[in-house]
Amino acid sequence: MATAAHARDKHVSVRVHPLTQAAGEVPSKRRDKAYYGITVDGRWLHSNNGRLTVLRGLKAVERFADLIKAPAYEPGEPVQIDVDCGKTSHCITVGKNRALQG
Repeated sequence: MATAAHARDKHVSVRVHPLTQAAGEVPSKRRDKAYYGITVDGRWLHSNNGRLTVLRGLKAVERFADLIKAPAYEPGEPVQIDVDCGKTSHCITVGKNRALQG
């Protein structure tokens, strides 16, 4: 979904949303540890197994945007979502050599 509209040279609205945890949990203030979700033309990006794609840290966001060749992304509003990297979310970080990894 992230690359399909781009391949047709159609303008794509990519927004990056800070994800906040459920009430009572303190979200990370460090941008390298914070969780971000992505919407493309208003639709949440999910992995092929149906879990919400969650990027950990702005470096992961920037690398993802580079890989899909998004010319720019807009800041989205914060959204309260319970991030569970083992069950409901597909969490991605930047590893060695700037590679994205789960």
